[in-house]
Amino acid sequence: MAWNLPRWPIRVAVGVVFALAVLVIGLSWFHANQIRAEFLLPGGAAPTYPLEILSNEAGRVVVTRSEDTEREGFWGLEGPSAYAQMSTIVRIGEDSVERGVKTLDGVFTVGDTARMDPDAYPGDPLTALRIGFEDLVVPSEIGANNGWFIDGRRSTWVVFVHGKGDDRLTESLRIIPSLVEQGFPVMVISYRNDVGAAASESGMRLWGLEEWKDVDAALELAQRKGAKDFVVMGSGYGASIVSMFLHESDQIGNVRGVIYDSPVVDPESAVTRWSRDGGTPRIVGWLARRLVTARFGVEWNLLDQVSRAGEFDVPMLLLIGGEDPVTDPQQIEDFGASLGDLATVSRFEQAGQADLWNIDQERYESTISGWLFALLGPE
Repeated sequence: MAWNLPRWPIRVAVGVVFALAVLVIGLSWFHANQIRAEFLLPGGAAPTYPLEILSNEAGRVVVTRSEDTEREGFWGLEGPSAYAQMSTIVRIGEDSVERGVKTLDGVFTVGDTARMDPDAYPGDPLTALRIGFEDLVVPSEIGANNGWFIDGRRSTWVVFVHGKGDDRLTESLRIIPSLVEQGFPVMVISYRNDVGAAASESGMRLWGLEEWKDVDAALELAQRKGAKDFVVMGSGYGASIVSMFLHESDQIGNVRGVIYDSPVVDPESAVTRWSRDGGTPRIVGWLARRLVTARFGVEWNLLDQVSRAGEFDVPMLLLIGGEDPVTDPQQIEDFGASLGDLATVSRFEQAGQADLWNIDQERYESTISGWLFALLGPE
């Protein structure tokens, strides 16, 4: 005897599956747009100023207490119309933190708002550090990019590639004095879609899939200006650009070594971590990343430097923040282990992402100078 099952349960089940599939695809499409906004668009969100100036007198500033203002180290304090540098913590109250302060531009008054700035200096090498420099115009395949050049005694130049943001030449100001003191000419470069640089057709950051060509163009210009060889330094997202340069450029023979500060060694893992921390379902995050490849051309496998570690053949100094919120510090450690003798690893336990100098300026600068001396020798 045959059982004749009613058709409506099957239809309901098919309908439910179809509705769920449509929902997942829709959420994934939306999340792909979020990934684009967070990781692929150059400028990012407009700055916010969550801190309030409670007092500012006699070289001491009192600001709102937060996880950031409680952090030791040396930081910029940026407001809409003023800039200062905060140093030693003097006192932590119930709702406030008092620190040493030096005002560089404008005036902070009670009630003003501000934010902490890891770059720690505004302006350019001359206004911030009293170091003379030359404004650069670097020709690239899609137009001219801007930058800074500081001459030095050595024939090996240090080329600095900034991290996240589209107006970040200032990120280099923290390390420039130490490099100049050691005699290195320093070239600080922008790349496509930065403020003052050429615009790409897509207008997006592609983690080095295209931007490596701008590093290549900068080194070509440097050689025309007399550089013999190079050490390339990449910060945060800039490290991914430098990695792609090392894979793709014909100029690798001129690179003596690489310094990575808080490197993003696998952008897909960084995006996955961000999605997970935001509560995105795993299937939605996975499909969204596939859509990012299809819609925006981000080839995650090419950007995975951990899996490509065997392709590197230049010495690397890896500077790691133990509390890096972007890349799991252990992943960077594993990347270094995969490089074997090529890698020197230094971990700053209290640091986050690209704020290692702020946490321990003396150790940061001595680690870099010691590595450079071991690599290149004295002048």
